[in-house]
Amino acid sequence: MSTINVRSSRDAAGAVNYVLYGNSRKHRTQLIESGHTRAASFAISVAGDLGASPGAFIERTEMMAGVHGRKVMLQSYVLAFAPDEFDVTDLNDLNRIRDIAVTLAERMHAADYLIVVHADSAGGHAHAHILVANHDNLTGKSLQRYTSWKHGLRQLNDDLMRDEGLWVLPDPEQPKPDWELRREAFSPGGFEQTLGDKVYVALSDPRSVDQQAYEQVLEEQGIRLAVTHRDGWTYKMRRSDNGKLGRKKASALTPEFTAEGATSIFDIHQQNKQKGTTYGTRRPAPSGAAKLDTVDSVGAVKRRGHRRGERADEGHQRSEDVSADRHRGDGQGRTAEGPAIDLTALRQHVAADREHREQVERDREDSRRVLTQSRRKEAQRRLAELDSRSTEESSGRGFGD
Repeated sequence: MSTINVRSSRDAAGAVNYVLYGNSRKHRTQLIESGHTRAASFAISVAGDLGASPGAFIERTEMMAGVHGRKVMLQSYVLAFAPDEFDVTDLNDLNRIRDIAVTLAERMHAADYLIVVHADSAGGHAHAHILVANHDNLTGKSLQRYTSWKHGLRQLNDDLMRDEGLWVLPDPEQPKPDWELRREAFSPGGFEQTLGDKVYVALSDPRSVDQQAYEQVLEEQGIRLAVTHRDGWTYKMRRSDNGKLGRKKASALTPEFTAEGATSIFDIHQQNKQKGTTYGTRRPAPSGAAKLDTVDSVGAVKRRGHRRGERADEGHQRSEDVSADRHRGDGQGRTAEGPAIDLTALRQHVAADREHREQVERDREDSRRVLTQSRRKEAQRRLAELDSRSTEESSGRGFGD
């Protein structure tokens, strides 16, 4: 049983950095220094390069948006599964989620994508982030289909779940976006997004087993929780732009941060503590991932195939599996060096594409000009014929009189 949600994003670099490293400065530093990411499993495809780096994905996504004058750089999907459907501590399960996400991305669009599977969510459920560049590589246009839950996305996801032998919700309702998707609705680096990121870190902390413990973890993030009968839960934090104390209702951020949402997560942390279960599988960072902020080095890697988890139908879509395996990580971080992406050639391709579109527009203008001239001449010819007929008729009437 899975839910799928989507939201547009105007910040490709911010979205990729978040899904790979999160926004906790301390945790991010630890991951980069150890050469790891938040990704429990990973897949990428950039301009036909089946082993590109995250930096290359950012570079080309930003470039295509700039060339075509698009504010939306990518569509951000979150594919989430029920906690009892996949085991977040089982690498085979996490790799299968990645495989399903790859299939979904390729059924939706002919576009570049980056997929990161997370096993460290606050609710303890495995989910995949599917970042798809807002550029159709076949048509050259922005993405038009599957950008809304109501218009085809849910149906496509349900069809895929049936193909995979997984559960499908009998009476689906649009899922409420959790913070990892909802954050795209706020300005990158703004007060709301920064506050939400810190609240999410605190809520995901295994020490947050009840409200009292949660408030202590929030204080470590510089956040205070205010509880009133009128507003429910409200989070307060010092703003970085003016130094004043800012506040935001939990419900205005995401239902996940409200008393009801947080309580359900506290229960999960308590159960995990009793079982001794820990979440947060990490994997070695893909090549070039440590330089995402500057994107001054976008070397590519070729990742080997991996042993796939058992499928409900082992023979289903075998040809798709062979193609998809070529550009997926093996789950253990093993890589073999491949050719670097030729950015010069990529820019030449973009320039040629722009020149082609400009030439097409010039040809259209020439066609319209020729058509206008032709119509004008035809009108003049018809007018001359009418004048000639009028003259003849006048002459005929005068001769008869």
